[in-house]
Amino acid sequence: MSSYIIYCRKSSESEERQVLSIESQVKELNELTKRQQLTVSEVLTESQSAKYPGRPVFGRLMKKVSRGEVKGIISWKLDRLARNPVDGGALVWALDRGKIEEIITPYSTLRNNSSDKFLMQIEFGMAKKYVDDLSDNVRRGNRMKLEKGWLPGLAPVGYLNEPKERTIVRDPDRFLLVRKMWDYLLQGMSPIKIHRIATEEWGLRGAICKGRIGAPMYLSNVYKIFLNPFYYGIIERKEGVFPGKHEPMITEKEYWGAQELLGRKGRSRPKTHRFAFTGLIRCGECGGAITAEEKTNHYGSHYTYYHCTKKIRDVKCTQKTIRAEEMERQLLEYLDRIHVPKKLLDFTLDKLKEHEKISVQKEADRKVPLQKACSDCGRRLDNLNQMRLRDLIGDEEYSKEKRKLLDEKTRLEQSIENLKRNLGKEHELTAQTFVFANEAKGRFEKGGPEEKKTILRGIGSNFLLRDKKLSIQAEKPFSILENGLPRVLGQNDRIELTENHTNKRELLLSSADTQLWCALVEDVRTFFRNKPLEEDDEFLRLAA
Repeated sequence: MSSYIIYCRKSSESEERQVLSIESQVKELNELTKRQQLTVSEVLTESQSAKYPGRPVFGRLMKKVSRGEVKGIISWKLDRLARNPVDGGALVWALDRGKIEEIITPYSTLRNNSSDKFLMQIEFGMAKKYVDDLSDNVRRGNRMKLEKGWLPGLAPVGYLNEPKERTIVRDPDRFLLVRKMWDYLLQGMSPIKIHRIATEEWGLRGAICKGRIGAPMYLSNVYKIFLNPFYYGIIERKEGVFPGKHEPMITEKEYWGAQELLGRKGRSRPKTHRFAFTGLIRCGECGGAITAEEKTNHYGSHYTYYHCTKKIRDVKCTQKTIRAEEMERQLLEYLDRIHVPKKLLDFTLDKLKEHEKISVQKEADRKVPLQKACSDCGRRLDNLNQMRLRDLIGDEEYSKEKRKLLDEKTRLEQSIENLKRNLGKEHELTAQTFVFANEAKGRFEKGGPEEKKTILRGIGSNFLLRDKKLSIQAEKPFSILENGLPRVLGQNDRIELTENHTNKRELLLSSADTQLWCALVEDVRTFFRNKPLEEDDEFLRLAA
């Protein structure tokens, strides 16, 4: 025997917040059935959008209708039943074929006659238009927000949505932690290890929504962070590519360097055993990579050997293995040759502070050509947009050229911002070089494989091993130190530090030695002054 079924729906989407809750709908419709003395066999409810066909509960309702088990449907409004033409048409067709007698709402009763079916089609059409208009408005709003440089939706890990201004700001608690994750990746650490440190040691979790604690951070989330150009200031969406106004966490060069380390988007590098010097040294005979392996003798002692992979075709390499201890001894000898004594370091830092006060204003002049180039890039972007509006270029060419200009503009803006923050950067880099030279030997002796590899990267990049001898082609600042230190110090370390009656530090070097040392410091400072700013940042990161 057929009877009535109550159907209530509440969309989970924000545009329908004004609709009554399911509990309120059920209460109102139960009172309606009592007033009209209707027999209700079942109450069906679901929380799902009706934009598209495929709702499971509505599907069960229509199966009952097709079997003739339903006399009528009771709902709060027709748009609770359908907001798409497929479901709406199914209801009109069921009424037309006599599968149901009527559809009842608190405001009307619709039966199988031409007027009611016409009104139903109009109301379903209006519901569909409301959905379409809403989608258009959302897309228009998203597009406007993207054009202004802001990401619609939830901010990535390390950033927060600012509800008042509807912008994205840095997360004071997690911004630096995520930046540290990028540093670890750029230093060669595997994403798996970074994930373990971030979750187990730092307690880092996923993106924060409306003040709620973020979801657990999975390894896939770590890869999403490292693949997201948002972190260097670019927003990529299906609507296109847009320059962001949020504070970049990394530079563009660091982002693309990370992509190279990851191999390609969405794919991690193969797992390998971590040795201190693999990936940095090549064979001096055949040019092959130097690899490492562990051996255990019959007494149970472990030894690490480095040797050529001997995988270069048509070359028969004759190089033999070298013990890790011997490799470290040779590196320690080099670090000893560039070691700057503590007292001489203090003298150098004092002198650099004096020079910095004089040269900061001169450095500001470097910003002028960058600003001019940035303005020119902005004009080219405007011209490109005008050409697209006039249909002078196609979508594909427009997107390609826009991406190039946006990347160029981002690089220029980052360079300008770096100049604003780092006027006199050459002094900081010079000081960091001397601090590194003072600390490197001690850090190398006490550090693990990762620390030793970091120090080796800081020294240089072209290392050759031949006949068990390591050839080091160091960065220019360390070559300057290696060549200049013996001339200043001679065979004996004659540096002493005293306190005079004015309580100022005085270095007991001869006048000639002092001039030699100041010239050496100036050579290092000149090197950084003439080096591109992006490379300066890379050197500082490795030397730190």
